[in-house]
Amino acid sequence: AEKLLQQIFKKVYGKPSWGVHKSDGSIIIFEFGKPKLNVWKKVLQPTKKGRNYPRRIVRVHGDWNLWIFDCDWEVRQNNSKICDSNSLAEKIDQGCAILDGQILTKAVVNSKNLVTDFYFDLGGHLQTKPYKKEDEPSSMWDLFCPNRRVFSLRSDGHYSYQRGDKPVAEKYWQPFTT
Repeated sequence: AEKLLQQIFKKVYGKPSWGVHKSDGSIIIFEFGKPKLNVWKKVLQPTKKGRNYPRRIVRVHGDWNLWIFDCDWEVRQNNSKICDSNSLAEKIDQGCAILDGQILTKAVVNSKNLVTDFYFDLGGHLQTKPYKKEDEPSSMWDLFCPNRRVFSLRSDGHYSYQRGDKPVAEKYWQPFTT
């Protein structure tokens, strides 16, 4: 699994992050690579409540997208803590702004405790770890790749590298350690 992880991330290393932002809750999203326009084919029709006009969703994404979500995480710059997953939105925005534009140089998963360290060229460091107590395993982070596959690391020590257009069946989750 570590070999596959490095094969995939090797293609992201050396690329500056961009569009780094906080999404719902404490989710952080990174873009890497060439920007491309994603235009939804489906037009959202008016609903009874609120909106009374049709709408199309258009977003700019990179070739690679890294989503940090169902985990505890911390952003550091030159070994100083900037924010974590429990920080106020303003602090998280500050952490995102610091990592925005930094080049990803290394991603390392500790197979014993599933702590993942993402290192950046200007001293940025993002560390993720499983929630302390959790009933069901959940994906801590996902790397969406240009080949439409997603590398996901789950809190129970399993990973998948499957197409991202439908949920991954349990049989495709493999132990990260052998």
